[in-house]
Amino acid sequence: RRAAPDRGAGRGERVARFAGADELVLSEDSVETVLAGAREDLAACFGYVDESRRVGITGTVDFVEIDGPTVVVRFGGRFWHKRSDVLQRVANYLQERIPEICDVSVEDAAQLDDADAVQEKTNW
Repeated sequence: RRAAPDRGAGRGERVARFAGADELVLSEDSVETVLAGAREDLAACFGYVDESRRVGITGTVDFVEIDGPTVVVRFGGRFWHKRSDVLQRVANYLQERIPEICDVSVEDAAQLDDADAVQEKTNW
């Protein structure tokens, strides 16, 4: 595969680096590295930047383990988007860069429960 065209500093450089022929192999280090990129590139989904935290988005995603070809992550905090959508975005991000990954799941299905977000939105 050819490297993706550079779209400027930041995200474009990261895409070009990961889209090249040097695809990453599935390991704890590669998952942690790519997950760090996801936190930046998908910043609107998470609470890692001041802008998000100011509006109550405190969501986090952390690496838990590799179980065969499955990567397990942990969600914490509050998300603006549906948690299942955030999981799908994270999964796509990881799988594009580490093709060995067959699935990405959360360590506990309760972490996909959006009930607290629904409750808060009805109180606005």
